[in-house]
Amino acid sequence: MGSGVVIAAAAARRKRLEGVLDRFRVAGATAPDRARSLADMGIAADGEVTTLMRDGVIRAGTERSTWYLNEGAYIAFRDSRDSRPLRIVLAIVVAVLAIVVAAVLVYRSNR
Repeated sequence: MGSGVVIAAAAARRKRLEGVLDRFRVAGATAPDRARSLADMGIAADGEVTTLMRDGVIRAGTERSTWYLNEGAYIAFRDSRDSRPLRIVLAIVVAVLAIVVAAVLVYRSNR
């Protein structure tokens, strides 16, 4: 049940991220000279926006308090996020193997 909650939360976050990106695209805010304010696009400065700004996906425009979507940065961001589940699974497998090996060594040394 716990893993289902995690998966649902991740899916909901991804949907919110996509919603933010869609608003930039629909507004045409995809270059510095076409940047718009978040308020103009109906976007709240929430966790998703902060994450996208931190990772350079949303960047400051040429005018004050305007922002635009950098598609190239988004592709890099998306691709790095897509490989995370595989890295997590590999890390878990390595940790489990290390625990098993340690347990076997401890068991043998206590015989």
